[in-house]
Amino acid sequence: MNLADLIGGFFAALFTFLVFSYALGDNALFRMAVHIFIGAAAGYAAAVALNNVLLPAFFSQPLTQLVVPLLWIGLLFTKLSPRTAVLGNPASALLVGVGAAVAVGGAIQGTLLPQLAGSASFFSPEKMGQAFAAGQTGAALGYLINGAIILVGTITSLAYFHFGAKSLPNQMPQRNRIIDLVARVGQAFIAITFGVLFAGVYSAALAALIERLDTLIEFLLRLAGLA
Repeated sequence: MNLADLIGGFFAALFTFLVFSYALGDNALFRMAVHIFIGAAAGYAAAVALNNVLLPAFFSQPLTQLVVPLLWIGLLFTKLSPRTAVLGNPASALLVGVGAAVAVGGAIQGTLLPQLAGSASFFSPEKMGQAFAAGQTGAALGYLINGAIILVGTITSLAYFHFGAKSLPNQMPQRNRIIDLVARVGQAFIAITFGVLFAGVYSAALAALIERLDTLIEFLLRLAGLA
């Protein structure tokens, strides 16, 4: 173990203990560790953006093509002061609009369409024909059952987010009974999905905890060996 490994292992163990101190309750040491982590991550992200995006763009394009981007950047900087914040509204609106468009397009192309294609693939006549031709009746039925479950889960989950309601005199707005029944089925699918996601997050956190404990034990054993 050289000096760099010793220093790095010491700070790694120190910050691990600082984060673990949250188990005793929120405290100043834990908040300090979190602030350092956030600051280091923000500084690293800014350095990468400056080195890999901004500087190459500035030096690879004529100055005349940078007038508009520099203008929008200047408008964003006006948001730092409440007195001039109104000047930055157009730039903020542009960022929000472009971000929303990218998010919607990504959701449609990356989630909704693949989900529909995945559901439809189970009902493929070619796949079903191959299964029946090979005498795999069970496999063909499995395709149908899996496809039906995915299709029902997709439709009912989308119905859960249908908020259209009919207004009646002196009554609370109510959804259509059929839509409400379908939405309850979708609610069950969503609950199962959240449960699986929580299990995955818990497993990842447990794996990270085991890795940290193993690193601490190894570092302490190496220190004991040096002593």
